[in-house]
Amino acid sequence: MQNINKKTLNSKLLLDIIENISTAVIAINNDDSYFFINIAALNMLGISNKFPELDQLKSSIGHESILTHIHNVRDHDHTVVVRDLKFKNFDQDEKIVDCSISKATIENNEVILIELSETGRLYNISLEQNLIEQEKATREMIKGLSHEIKNPLGGILGAAQLLEKSLENKNLSKFTDVIKKESNRLVNLLNGMALPSTSISKSLVNLHEITEHVIDLFQYDLKNKNISFKKDYDPSIPNVHTNKEQIIQALINLMRNSVQALNYAGEITLRTRTEPSYTIGNKKYQLVTKIDVIDNGPGIPEEKLKEIFYPMVTTKNEGTGLGLTIAQSIIMQNSGLIECSSKHRQTIFSIVLPMGDDHE
Repeated sequence: MQNINKKTLNSKLLLDIIENISTAVIAINNDDSYFFINIAALNMLGISNKFPELDQLKSSIGHESILTHIHNVRDHDHTVVVRDLKFKNFDQDEKIVDCSISKATIENNEVILIELSETGRLYNISLEQNLIEQEKATREMIKGLSHEIKNPLGGILGAAQLLEKSLENKNLSKFTDVIKKESNRLVNLLNGMALPSTSISKSLVNLHEITEHVIDLFQYDLKNKNISFKKDYDPSIPNVHTNKEQIIQALINLMRNSVQALNYAGEITLRTRTEPSYTIGNKKYQLVTKIDVIDNGPGIPEEKLKEIFYPMVTTKNEGTGLGLTIAQSIIMQNSGLIECSSKHRQTIFSIVLPMGDDHE
């Protein structure tokens, strides 16, 4: 290996290196003002034109603030390393980072050196692995429930057929058609959810046909007259290889969840995007597509976020605790995942689906 003389590394070259690394680097003076901050740190902290004071960074419940750790290092002259530190940046976006804080001398100036490495995605991957394990138990529960549900559905379907034959006014048959159609759809859904993912019928699907169909269903419901449905689509998204009916059902469940969270008054946005190099479970895909359901409701308590996809867990009086569980199970059958993030006046449920079957 070639030896490198530190003297040959001039200040400009060192600065270029620090500005191009992905680790956020911040140097703080003794009065907590900024001595230096690299591009990665500007992006992580959400700094654009102004440089807000660090005491404006709000830590999540159960986490000491970054400024508290800085003062601890300064007062006790030691290095602090914090794993999975949660805080909200200046844009109020939650960040999860590994943080190293130490004393340093730069150009004869004593500073506090802060290094932040974002671990939020790794943290989410760990949560997703737990969801995948939970989904296995959920599928067994659904298999048991499906038998109990299909029996009365068969009775409803039979009764609708008999009722149709006895109708004198044939114009009323459109209502029995709805009963039969929805009963058959639920039976097919239950049958599909009991199958392994390899047995599911898939085809190339235009996701925007799905989102438009689901929005129409909710817009035509008079109960939703005080809800504004908005669209934010990426028209360049190609067709996705998946099961159309199952994605429709999962999206209906997410939309219904948002409608109930808003108490039938507010705003819901359907947004579509692609994202490169994304890990789902233990597979890393080159490209995934996302369908985001965004509502401006009160949000989900942080302590509930890890539990919302578990059966019988609900934060709503009229909720059954099964809608999100079933939606998650459906999307996992299609090699995807549903993620959730929430803060006051913004909850986002994201259906994540791989583009194609190739993964890195």
